[in-house]
Amino acid sequence: MTKEELAAVLAEAEARAKSDGSGNDVPDLVLRILTVASGTDTVRAALKDVKAGRALLRFTDIDRAIEFQAGEGRLHAEAADMKGPGPKVDATSETWLGLLGGTLKPWLAFTRGMVVCRAGLTELRWMQQVAERLQKAYAE
Repeated sequence: MTKEELAAVLAEAEARAKSDGSGNDVPDLVLRILTVASGTDTVRAALKDVKAGRALLRFTDIDRAIEFQAGEGRLHAEAADMKGPGPKVDATSETWLGLLGGTLKPWLAFTRGMVVCRAGLTELRWMQQVAERLQKAYAE
């Protein structure tokens, strides 16, 4: 994947977030963002010194989920069942689109309680660190 492909999918996410960040197709867009990002050198480099972890990203407004793994230079995401294994992290479609698409600042999402981690603070801190690193890599 190239930086141009990442820029294109991020532009699509930004346009969608401005018009309507909710809807049953949002998880598919978030999945595309993460898939393209996973093939980008700058994203993998940004995640190199992050401890490997995983989470089930649940879209609470539409009952969909993404299995998410990141850290140690890797990023992987795939569609999953809402009751799948792993620490559960809940947010609306609009929040996930903004956070993983780069239009919602991680500090805002996490300090305002827009993202709820059912597992605990360790996973919540990991998720915030990953989101910050992703956005930093997007900007490069």
